Amino acid sequence: LFKLHDKPLINYVIDNLDASRFIDKIIIAVSPNTLETTNYLKSLNGNFEILDTSGKDYLTDLSYILDYFEKKSQDDVLLFINADLPFISTETIDYVLEYYLNSDKDALSVLVPVKIFEDLGLDYSYEFEGNVPSGLNVLRSINIVQDEDQLVIAKVELALNINTIPDSKVAEKLYKEYYV
Repeated sequence: LFKLHDKPLINYVIDNLDASRFIDKIIIAVSPNTLETTNYLKSLNGNFEILDTSGKDYLTDLSYILDYFEKKSQDDVLLFINADLPFISTETIDYVLEYYLNSDKDALSVLVPVKIFEDLGLDYSYEFEGNVPSGLNVLRSINIVQDEDQLVIAKVELALNINTIPDSKVAEKLYKEYYV
């Protein structure tokens, strides 16, 4: 359970989702690989639900989550956001959701230009035509391959996925810009 200034990263994300004008409900997917996070979330009694997944891999868990929501409704819009993206603001979340709602596609992936990563000295594991997936995606609540739009946003807040010590050092430098 990684913290930034004594606050778990997931709390930053929850707070920004809570403040969104488009988010009706927050459901946090956890797995056996995230027991500390699960226990922490249960201790909060927060304004969210917890959904247990297998933790086998990303695609298996994504498929499970889509199946879960598809059984409830095939018309819901689902925002997927990584818990280690503490700088994604409510304004950016709302911008992405508004863009999606005005799009004719079923899915949206948000990408960040490689230059943002290079300027910050951050590593990335995948690049597509000069852009890197941000960890922020929107899908319909149906478990099929969905026609996807891509939105490129050149914002530092979307690039800072805190997974390593170097990432956390960059986060410390940016903390004052975003939270003080």
